Amino acid sequence: MRIAIVHYSKPPVIGGVERVIGEQAEALRSLGHEVRLWSADESSALREALGDDSSPLHETGPFLHPQRPIEKHRHILPHWHQGGAWCFITWRLADSLPQEFIREWISERDAWLREHPKPWNPDTETCYHERFSESHLERLDRGHGSCILRQEECSAAVEQALHFFDGERYSLKSFVIMPNHVHVLVRLHKDWPLERVVQNWKERSAKSINAMRGTSGQVWQKSYFDRLVRSADHWEFVSHYIAQNPAKAGLQHGFRLWSADESSAYRLGQPEVHRSLIDTIIVHNLFTMPFNLAWTNELIDLTQTRPDIRWINWVHDVRWSERIPDAIHVAVSEHRKSEYAKVANAPIHVIPNGVDSAKVLGLTERIQQLHLEHAGLILLQPTRFVRRKNIELGLRVLAELPEDTLYLVTAAPDPHQKDGVNYFRELKKLAKELGVAQRVLFLGEKTKGGVLSDDDVRGLYQMTDALFFPSTQEGYGLPLVEAALHGVPVFCSDIPVHREVAVDAAFFKLTSSPRGIARKVRSDVRVKGRQQRRRLMTRLNWPRITQEMLEPLLSGHASS
Repeated sequence: MRIAIVHYSKPPVIGGVERVIGEQAEALRSLGHEVRLWSADESSALREALGDDSSPLHETGPFLHPQRPIEKHRHILPHWHQGGAWCFITWRLADSLPQEFIREWISERDAWLREHPKPWNPDTETCYHERFSESHLERLDRGHGSCILRQEECSAAVEQALHFFDGERYSLKSFVIMPNHVHVLVRLHKDWPLERVVQNWKERSAKSINAMRGTSGQVWQKSYFDRLVRSADHWEFVSHYIAQNPAKAGLQHGFRLWSADESSAYRLGQPEVHRSLIDTIIVHNLFTMPFNLAWTNELIDLTQTRPDIRWINWVHDVRWSERIPDAIHVAVSEHRKSEYAKVANAPIHVIPNGVDSAKVLGLTERIQQLHLEHAGLILLQPTRFVRRKNIELGLRVLAELPEDTLYLVTAAPDPHQKDGVNYFRELKKLAKELGVAQRVLFLGEKTKGGVLSDDDVRGLYQMTDALFFPSTQEGYGLPLVEAALHGVPVFCSDIPVHREVAVDAAFFKLTSSPRGIARKVRSDVRVKGRQQRRRLMTRLNWPRITQEMLEPLLSGHASS
């Protein structure tokens, strides 16, 4: 879906709500939705994306304005751009025109230009386009070349490229994808030059087309034709031209026609429902806070006049309630729901704010991919494959713990230490015999990603429930200090250096039974607290909240 998320301000301004909307947007994008954030100073652009004719750009006229600046550049052909003005753009496949025609066309045009130097008056410019632009378009309609855009997957790639930044960098009015060329009527937003927009369309679609066809090389002709729309009559002419182009070329299928007014697409000549520029608008706090009442009232009016949009009123705070929008109401907590229910006589859903735990905890991509938040209990042993590290005791303790327990060992086999390699093989064999081979992760193995970085290890300390350190002898025991600094409970062997270095550790004798040690770990209140912390990560995971609680509202399948 195409979703707008609206608030007074947006990231990089960071406050509680700004952080929420930024992370909500990322979660929605991860599930395939197209999302843009809008703030108060973009209200006019939002109206434009909704196709509302009362936006300031419409008031000043969306056509070429001679008194306003015009950006001009040349790449093979001259191109004009004026922010906010409608533009008619045509580009074609690389093989869509015969070389003989192109040479004759260029020669005739250059001769005409020598006889008619600029600046031109309106009549001269009209003459130029009638003589050269229209002859070019007529020749395209003859269907020269491979005409790969007849193919469903190729024309779909072009359509997807056109819609990708629609409503953000530009506003589409209509387009037609013909077998060997494309016509677009588009209104470019401020700060998005024409050449960048067209380049993005061509590069994005060419990459997809080559990938689908298993080909490489040039798909599109290097340049493009464009013409700023001069007037309402010119706008109507271009709109009609696009709509009638397939019929004029004698096509009954093999084209793709789309209009924002009709909100429908014609795929290979057959009608298909197409989505509007924005399907859903999620409004955070604007309907319930008094900071910008002019915009608040404007948006509430839109909830009544634009029922084609799904409006979601996301309530963080309740400090203004003189008007209740026609919207789906969402409160961030049961407490806020009870407050808002006093003024809103409508169903109110509760969806808590999520948390990007990986960002908060500074987890690396490698640690995120372990999905440790789903484990029941996690023991960590930062170590090397040296026999005095007594890793085998950790395996035996693991066998006495619940099946959702993970034992993370950071060691990497060192090929230069023969006994270390042999020790590693013995540990792997023992893990298999004890039935815990799937629950112990030797993270330093090449198959697990190789040697861990310092940032990776910091992430492991963030995610683990306890440090397990059963060494038979140590010179110091640095992990005991690191664990204390991270607030991680420590369970270590009762040897003199551990007594000297460890802070608030739970000690066990090397002769203790694995079952007894396991019992001590499970019953420790600090470990239970760490487990609760990880369960919180799962419960407030943004993708989970979005998929299970928000998407049903977007699709209309949520229960009241």
